[in-house]
Formats: sequence, structure tokens, C-alpha cells
Amino acid sequence: MAEKRKKYGLYDKEGNFLCYRMTKRIRNEKGEYDVITAKSKKSVTDCRKVMEQKIQDYYQQKEEEKHKGIYPDMMFKDFADNWYNLNIKDADCSKANKDNYKGYIYTHIIPYFEKYKLCDITEDDCQRFLNQYVGYSKPFDSKLRMTLRRLLKKAKKQKLIPDNPAEDIVLPQVTVGTRRPITDEERALILETAKTHYAGAMVLTMLYCGLRPIEVRRMKWNWIDFENSILTVGQSKTKAGTGRKIPIPPQLRAKLLEHKLKGQNDEWVFVRYKNHSLPLDENAFYHAWHNFCREMDIANGAKVYRNQIVESTLAPDLEPYLLRHTFCTDCQAAGVPLNVAKELMGHSDISVTSKIYTHMVDEVFEQNRKRLADYATEKETQTA
Repeated sequence: MAEKRKKYGLYDKEGNFLCYRMTKRIRNEKGEYDVITAKSKKSVTDCRKVMEQKIQDYYQQKEEEKHKGIYPDMMFKDFADNWYNLNIKDADCSKANKDNYKGYIYTHIIPYFEKYKLCDITEDDCQRFLNQYVGYSKPFDSKLRMTLRRLLKKAKKQKLIPDNPAEDIVLPQVTVGTRRPITDEERALILETAKTHYAGAMVLTMLYCGLRPIEVRRMKWNWIDFENSILTVGQSKTKAGTGRKIPIPPQLRAKLLEHKLKGQNDEWVFVRYKNHSLPLDENAFYHAWHNFCREMDIANGAKVYRNQIVESTLAPDLEPYLLRHTFCTDCQAAGVPLNVAKELMGHSDISVTSKIYTHMVDEVFEQNRKRLADYATEKETQTA
């Protein structure tokens, strides 16, 4: 008894016996150790019984957490909404970044997992969600996966779920390194919305002149020669883009003249919505773009709840740069030679332009099919 008291006994500073104590280290699923401590003033045998009960309770608790979670009734949509409002809405990041997160969460993630309890979501559920976006751009799918992972990582950290079910999900087959031109339906929506929206002239300038977003933000009235319908890019992000001349089609010329008559700013063509004395910065540009897309989406029948779009009708990868890509494919469809299109786009290397030209649109295919057919007929006539 004295030996056991010496081995398991707990004493105060004066050497007085307090109780028997035992400890046990159990390795958990994370590879870390949880320490269980049992105490008894009666005997070592009683201390062992207490330890056995604590070990039993420990494994029972772990099993319950594994299958049910600590808060088994919490709905995923409630957690995701709270996560956005606490961690993203007022975060120190750009408005464009916040808008992107908002779109991923409220347009894609929450609608899919709306009826799920947080603790019931499995890795297969997360993979099936991501697999819906086969064929979308790699940046879009990657950001969607990152948002879901980050959201569920927070749930795990708060011990609402035992593990992150999105941690190991993989990207589906994606479109890598390419942008698409807008569809005919998207073009029709853009043209209709541009008639009344405050950013209509800005959007049409990107569509009809192929300007980069940064060029639109820097655009000044002295870049425009209304008499000859020519736009000269005064400052681009590249040497090849600066100084290039682009023809202004009649429909854009009329829209720019209408915009100029508003007299918002004598120097800058496009200015901030709430402060016309300042040119667009990145945040103001994307705010205007997202507002334009919102109006376009609502006009196309998007589902709105409490002034928020909860079911969008627009393609998730619709972004400003698609308008520049469309301008390039329009050049191809109109029969503009590749070397001329290179100059209009402001590319330093013609191989960049040629990559877009290789995406042959239907109009170009039909034009060249007819040319080949006519040539073959002509040759037959000559040799007859």
C-alpha cells in the first residue's frame, strides 16, 4: 500500500497526502495526444475505476462528435451567412474581392447546400458540388473550391465539425488559360442594358474597342477624335498598347457623345459614381461592372430576395476581360487580318493574337467554306 501511495499519490507542499492520481495519454485522429486524469481519495483501485470510466466517456464523446458534431442541428446556410458577415463583409480587402466572395457564397455555395445540416456534409457532397462546374475556367473553379474550403475550415476550427470535408476535393476538368467570347444572348443583354445604365458607355467601349480594364480607367477625352472616329490609347499597361489607334464604330461614337454631354468631367471619360471629380480606380471600376451585371441579371429574370440576387441567370465566368476577347474574335469574324488585329489589340507578340484567332467562330468558318467552294468551282470552270 505504501508503495502504491508513493507511485500514485499526490501531495501538497508540506508532504501531506491529498489523493491518488493517474494519467493516460491517448493519441487522437490528428496525431496529437489527449491527456486524461483520474483522481480518488479512497484507493488505487477506485482511482483505476475512475480512469476506466473517463476513458469510456472519452471514446463515447469522440464517437458522438465524429458522427453528429457538437451542434448537430446547425444548418449550413446559417453558418455560411454568419461566416460571410463576420469574416468577409467588413474585412480589409477590396470591394471587388468582397463581391467575388459574396457571389461564390450566395449564388453558388449556399443554394447547393441550403438544405444540409453542417455536420451532415461529406467529402462526396463537396466533390459533387464542384463537379457541376466542369468546363468552367480554372480560376473560377479554384476560387470556388478555395471559398468552400475556407468556410468549412472555420467550422472545424470552431469545433462545429470534426473534419473539413472539402479539404481533399479535386478540381473537375476545366478550361485552362483561355477566355471565351461572349455569347449572342449575352451580347443582346449587354446592348440592351447599356441603353440606360450609367456604366453603359464604359462597357460598350470595352466591347467595341477591346480596351483593357486599366485602359478604360485611364481613358481621357483627348484620346478621342470624334471627327475621324478614332480612339488613340494614351496610356496602356504595355509599350505595345500605348499609342495604338482603334476605329470607333458609329454606335459607340453616338454613345460617347451622349456621355460627354453629361459634363461629368472635362478630363476623364469615366469617373466614380459618387465623385465625378475623380477617375475610376480598380474598386470603382468593378463596382460599376458588378452593378451593370446586376441590372442585366435582373432584366434577364434573376431571382431576387430582399434586394439580393439569390439565383443568377448569368454565366459565373462573365467578366470584363471577355469583352476584350470578344473584340478580337469580332475582328476575325469581320475578316480583319491577323497582323492588323495584333495592332488593334495592343499585343507585343502576334502569337498572343493568333491564340485567340485559332478559336474559329462560326461566321469565319462559313466565310472560308464559301471561299473554298467558290475557288474550287472557278478552277473546275477554267479546266473544263
